[in-house]
Amino acid sequence: MRMDVYRECNAPAAMWPKFGCVLFRFAFTYLLIYAFGSGNGTLWDLIPFGVGGWLSGHVAMLWFKPAELVAKSIFHLTGVAAHFHDTGSGDTAINWIAVGLMLLTALFVAIVWSIFDRNRREYRTLAAWLRFLLRLTLVFTLLGYGLNKVFPLQMPPPTLAVLNEPLGQSSPMTLLWTMLGLNPFYESVCGIAEMSAGILLLFRRTALAGGLLAGFVLCNVLLYNLFFDVPVKLYAAHLVLFSIAVVVPDSRALLDFFWRHKPATPSGVWVPPASRHSFRIAALAVECCLLALFVWFHIPPMFSAMVGHRNNILHPSTFTGEWRIETSGLGDDRMNDRLGLLTGEGQLATEIFLEPNGNAMIRSADGQLWRTAFSIDPHKHTVAVSAYSFQGGDYTFVQPDDSHLVLEPSGKDSAERATLHLARVPLPKSYPLLTRGFHLVSEWGVER
Repeated sequence: MRMDVYRECNAPAAMWPKFGCVLFRFAFTYLLIYAFGSGNGTLWDLIPFGVGGWLSGHVAMLWFKPAELVAKSIFHLTGVAAHFHDTGSGDTAINWIAVGLMLLTALFVAIVWSIFDRNRREYRTLAAWLRFLLRLTLVFTLLGYGLNKVFPLQMPPPTLAVLNEPLGQSSPMTLLWTMLGLNPFYESVCGIAEMSAGILLLFRRTALAGGLLAGFVLCNVLLYNLFFDVPVKLYAAHLVLFSIAVVVPDSRALLDFFWRHKPATPSGVWVPPASRHSFRIAALAVECCLLALFVWFHIPPMFSAMVGHRNNILHPSTFTGEWRIETSGLGDDRMNDRLGLLTGEGQLATEIFLEPNGNAMIRSADGQLWRTAFSIDPHKHTVAVSAYSFQGGDYTFVQPDDSHLVLEPSGKDSAERATLHLARVPLPKSYPLLTRGFHLVSEWGVER
């Protein structure tokens, strides 16, 4: 199959069906609204020095703020569901309502656009711009997620919290994360597949192959999210939609080549307008700048994070392990909800897991695990607890013996927070899940 990306621009413009024009107006509006307004992996994030993140967040709020009003006034939601809150993932009620508002906006724009531009019968150049922007969005997303797996950081090895959780009590997402993170090499292979799709999409001559590979990889991600209840279903579905939109202009050539076994030449335009040399040079410059920005801002910190995790595992802190929160230190066996560590659902934290890699998890009274940051400075005897999912704070600690810790609140709101008495919980010295390893020859399948 020959990749002649310039043929279409030099050919006479073919007329589109009227319904096809209306559908394109709707798709063009909606896909761009979501690509730039979802707050997830947008091209805004490529702008350095924090400006991109600021823009991405503020543009997203153009949809999330009205979504909050709709959630309260129309759906009568209350509590955490009625407010935008950072979850690190998505699929909240506000996310779904915001997408509904985006769809309604795109429909309204498409209707008005169709009224004022009803005589227009083709949008080749505009379609090429849409394809170009969606392609760059996919490149940015696939390289980011892929790199997080290559190093590997997205799915870390099974945590102490998970290793000491009865299998039947684990959530489907935790089970999936444990399976993928159990062998870092498998996770890296998955990351290489995602990065390969991103790199192929970056350049015009390989972009179609990249779009096909991206569609395959992202469909697999979407199925994982759907069947294992990972709260990134909405975003993953849109990434699949983006990959389909990127491939659709060459769908006829693909059908001829793979199904009808006929010679075919892809005719979709990858760079608008591809017939102008200056635009092709500018597009190549944009592609190279995107790749350079990604390498500069992502690879060094991810590499440092991976090295830090490995060093922590090789030389774990003396505080590593499971710690049970016993009392508030206020002469009351029951911790006051206002003073203890509270999760995003308002549940009281009962256990803290300080992981060998330096991460931490907290178990709440309802048995749910919450990721957190638990930074201990043994020289200053300070502890900083922070996470978007629950109330944290600063503490100073005293360690009466190896099995006990006392955390005294310090800094802001210290008078309103409880003193935490922690007791170490004995844990097994090793776990078969981690020590079983690989066996080329096995007389019996080991099940336990």
